[in-house]
Amino acid sequence: MIKNLGIGTGRRKTSVARVYVRDGSGKISVNGKDLSQYFPQGEHVLMVRQPLMVTDSENKFDILISVYGGGGNGQAETSPPGPARAPCQVDEGNY
Repeated sequence: MIKNLGIGTGRRKTSVARVYVRDGSGKISVNGKDLSQYFPQGEHVLMVRQPLMVTDSENKFDILISVYGGGGNGQAETSPPGPARAPCQVDEGNY
């Protein structure tokens, strides 16, 4: 069984994202698809990855994002707060 190390939630207008952080190699999937497949615009991919780059945890965790509601921009803007909050549960130094 795979254990979730942290869980975060992000909201914007009608979009909601649940983010699950697990030990891994840096793979990010959104609704069962690879991050770059789900968000084809590079700007959206960068938005999601930014909290991990700031905390220097890009290659430490696998991130699973379940997002629903709203459009593409709303979903992309909903996703970063989850990865920003979840690593704080794993390592308090990320605050």
